[in-house]
Amino acid sequence: MPNVTIVFADGERTAFNARPGEMILQAARRNGLALSSDCEVGDCQTCRCTILQGAVEYDEFATTSLTTQEMESGEVLTCVAAADGDVALRMPYERTRLLPAKPFSLRIESLERLGASVVRLRGQTLGLKPLAFLSGQYINLKVPGAGVTRSYSMANPPSAERSLELLIRLLDDGAMSTYLRERAAPGDQIECEGPRGTFYLREGARPLLMVAGGTGLAPMLAMLRQMANTPAPRDVTLCFGVNTPEDLFCIDDLSDLTTRLPGLAVRVAVARGGAGSDWQAGYATDLLAPEDVPGRDIYLCGPPPMTDAARTFLAAHGADPAAIFLERFVASGAPALSSPTA
Repeated sequence: MPNVTIVFADGERTAFNARPGEMILQAARRNGLALSSDCEVGDCQTCRCTILQGAVEYDEFATTSLTTQEMESGEVLTCVAAADGDVALRMPYERTRLLPAKPFSLRIESLERLGASVVRLRGQTLGLKPLAFLSGQYINLKVPGAGVTRSYSMANPPSAERSLELLIRLLDDGAMSTYLRERAAPGDQIECEGPRGTFYLREGARPLLMVAGGTGLAPMLAMLRQMANTPAPRDVTLCFGVNTPEDLFCIDDLSDLTTRLPGLAVRVAVARGGAGSDWQAGYATDLLAPEDVPGRDIYLCGPPPMTDAARTFLAAHGADPAAIFLERFVASGAPALSSPTA
């Protein structure tokens, strides 16, 4: 039987045997090891990791949201990959940082339209204890009356309070968008589950580079707000992009954070509509400069074209792959990755 070695981000190692053709995630569970996961059909990338040694194989009927280039470079989704002989995999998280996902209910406290295409939902979790999560993680929400699940990152850091803040992009035909436009009201209760994801603020003192597209800003806000409450905040460069000037949102929040975080530099880009007094014409990745890359922990969150372009730029300028933490939006109907497409 193939031997699978798991190496976590802090260097912790563990190994187990997998049956021939058995998915690595399933084999880990059978051996009592919990790994990060969510959709378990190859869509959400919550179980994403990297090959250190050996190879994996995919069933001919399996689907994966990884690109051919990503698979060729050694990236793996453990939910749909089996070990092809002995293999070692690096997880982008510490095992001790994994939190169990649990069902809970969220009561809507307020709904606020931000710009042309984003709604801020503030709510209170119900139950005996506040939701435990890491700044940057997401939860799954069952859209009331629609029978589908959508996923959103918290824009606030964890605290002893029960408050959660979500930033939700409005789409013409989105299930969550339709609910928010037509039926949602304070007092509504939404069934949820979480936390999920390995996109969270890592400890350390190195400066940070953040690149956010659209509501990919939400987990960045959670991280920045957490750092604003620490005695020794780190230097941060945030590159934030939207489609049009009307789509800009949370600019006041970012301005407030720059006063609370003296080491925070915010750059804003608008793809269509030309430059303005407070933004540059172009995409979030156009805000990147070569000197932004060395010696930084790097966080990317947004649609695949943005994150792919950012990774190409970072690789060309010497970024350490192990220092890049990534969250990519998935299409409506796929259940993860802070997706704003619902």
